[in-house]
Amino acid sequence: MSKGYNTSADILTRTRDGQDLNDIWRQYNEALALFNAQRQPLIDLLSYTVTQPIDDVVQPGQEDFEEATEFGVPTGIRPAPQPIARAFPFKFYDTAARYTFQFLAGGPSQTAGASTAQLDAIQNQVMEADNNLQFKLVMKALFNNANRSTMIDNAQYVVTALYNADGSYIPPFQGNTFDGTTHTHYLATGSAQAHIFDPGDFQTAATHLEHHGYTRANGYQILFLMNATDANATIAQFTRGVTFGGVNSVYDFIPSAGQNLVFQLPPGFTLVGSGIPPNQFGGLDVSGTWGQYMVMTHGNIPAGYFVAVATRGGSTNTNIVGIREHANPAFRGLVLFPGNRQNYPLIDSYYVRGLGTAVGPRGAAAVMFNAAAYAVPAQYAWSA
Repeated sequence: MSKGYNTSADILTRTRDGQDLNDIWRQYNEALALFNAQRQPLIDLLSYTVTQPIDDVVQPGQEDFEEATEFGVPTGIRPAPQPIARAFPFKFYDTAARYTFQFLAGGPSQTAGASTAQLDAIQNQVMEADNNLQFKLVMKALFNNANRSTMIDNAQYVVTALYNADGSYIPPFQGNTFDGTTHTHYLATGSAQAHIFDPGDFQTAATHLEHHGYTRANGYQILFLMNATDANATIAQFTRGVTFGGVNSVYDFIPSAGQNLVFQLPPGFTLVGSGIPPNQFGGLDVSGTWGQYMVMTHGNIPAGYFVAVATRGGSTNTNIVGIREHANPAFRGLVLFPGNRQNYPLIDSYYVRGLGTAVGPRGAAAVMFNAAAYAVPAQYAWSA
């Protein structure tokens, strides 16, 4: 019966070497807070909240003027919008906190029960697990290139990934048309390269967003998200007019002020544009800029991958991944329920989170993989 329960034997005041356990619990809580602080800004930049199971995205048709005749009457415009049902899955996830009465009140060999710091550590561990759950579901929705299915009101719906050559209709933009059977935003360098990525790889990824309308002129900032090792070995080395990996770079990489690097312009050159990039954007560290694109590093982006993503800021409804929550506000967020046992000698409580993730605007991100063909990173596969 004791499995999973915090018992009186778990109540400690000092370690064997004399350290105060309350100090250790405080350090533990600080470490958990650091994990959350690192993940949450990335969740916010990539996601938005959805409360309905089906999001109908309407694609308007295109109409043209006709040449006028002296006596003729022009044809009337008859809009025929085609709503596209975008489905968002939903599941409940749960965990439990269990205590014995003596853990809370103190056992035969303890003068007092568990300290507030120890109880806070259990609560914070639950919150860290909740944050990690959200993060993994957002990243899985982004990195997986296969569509899924979900049941909503006893009907099966397709849960789409980024554009993935599945034959879906892709609306044209400013003269750009797309073949839904071949157009994909899951890209590959073509072969595993020793230099990882070249300037052409980054430009290709950015273009995949821009030709769908995700541009600065339309209010979007395109970010390149990658791990620091890949960034330092590739884009941080790019110089305008100099080839890297056999491809000419059209921009200089400009390090952010927080990089503590000496940035010296050649004689006769001046820095144009917005100047030195900021240290942070949306709560995440900025490595620098390459042209109009901001480069951001994060340890949870797998090696050998980078993501180009368009954003208008944290948690805005134009972000790439929708996080569906329950339609009833009472069941949104992390919800605490009393457990089956609420009396002496065992006390239970259950934590429940209901959510699901799916790509919303399918053209607002692209993923590049350094290989002959795209493959889902193992840590973000749906089976993981």
